[in-house]
Amino acid sequence: MRNLLLTIMLLGATGIFLLFWLSPPEAFLKKPVSDTEELPKADSYMLNIDKLDFDKEGAKAYHLEATEARHFKRRNRLELDQPSMTTFNQNDTLHPWQMTAKKGSIYNSGERAVFKGDVYAWQETESNIKNELRTDRLVLFPNKHVAETESLVTITTPRGKITGIGMQADLNSEQFKLLSNVKGVHHAL
Repeated sequence: MRNLLLTIMLLGATGIFLLFWLSPPEAFLKKPVSDTEELPKADSYMLNIDKLDFDKEGAKAYHLEATEARHFKRRNRLELDQPSMTTFNQNDTLHPWQMTAKKGSIYNSGERAVFKGDVYAWQETESNIKNELRTDRLVLFPNKHVAETESLVTITTPRGKITGIGMQADLNSEQFKLLSNVKGVHHAL
């Protein structure tokens, strides 16, 4: 019995030795697989930013605030957490459009801004009327004062509420074009 147990242990040890000896080394050299992809490293990190930008003529273009920002030099991109942007109308600087969102990105030093997650934009007019816009994604061109989206949009004014999918807006002339599935309710004053 003792010899049998010793023989089984010797055969087991020999089998394990041969398994490691004959197996390719790549099986042991593989890096462990991770579920998360490696995040790109930002060139700079900022907390509680406050930025005022001007257009080519020297007039205020937009004012930006965010709780946290990360700048990526390679793609000329600024990623924002909880951004709040005020974009000034060229014709009426007293009644700018203001926007908030959960996340945002600014590309090419302010040429294009993308807001994502509970995007809320509003403007108070000269007669203290509030115009509101809600969507989940909004692309803004601050220097051109143009906004667009392919998502569901809800525009609320004192005169009614309009919803649609997709929008192109000129914030200077305050013309909003909803692209499809437009529905609205108009209140007569």
